[in-house]
Amino acid sequence: MKRIVIYIILLAVLWLVPVKGSDVGKLQPVEVVFIYRDQGQIIMETDTKDKGVGATVEEALANLKDTTPGIIYLDTAEYLLLAEDTTDVAEQLRRILKKTVQICTADRGIDLSLVARFLPAHSKLPQFKQWQQGEVLPHLTKYQNRLKISRKSLDKGGFL
Repeated sequence: MKRIVIYIILLAVLWLVPVKGSDVGKLQPVEVVFIYRDQGQIIMETDTKDKGVGATVEEALANLKDTTPGIIYLDTAEYLLLAEDTTDVAEQLRRILKKTVQICTADRGIDLSLVARFLPAHSKLPQFKQWQQGEVLPHLTKYQNRLKISRKSLDKGGFL
């Protein structure tokens, strides 16, 4: 009997506690995140055409959130693309992105909305949790308005 009274009190307290919700219409779910450097700044760009700039990943992410006309939702990110000169900052992203995000390097100027459609159908990339800095990643390139993935061949030592 005492338990029932305690449960009722707990439910009443939880019901009375104010909770600030999010307007789902303002969420910007992201599928692809691309990190590159430009003039000494780190650029974080998404497939939703949003962009953040900063001296560090944290500053770029803060700028991304501040300049987006909605609420950036990185929990939906499935792919992380890194310019070859930014693999050193990938470690800073481990606490921001989920561990199952698939990762590769990519050329600048790739249409990220095209990447979001291409990668699920054509590739299984290494997951962020499996990748260690210094390991060679598959590379995504633009080829005549199409995309192509080059993979490291273990037996030949080159790219396929």
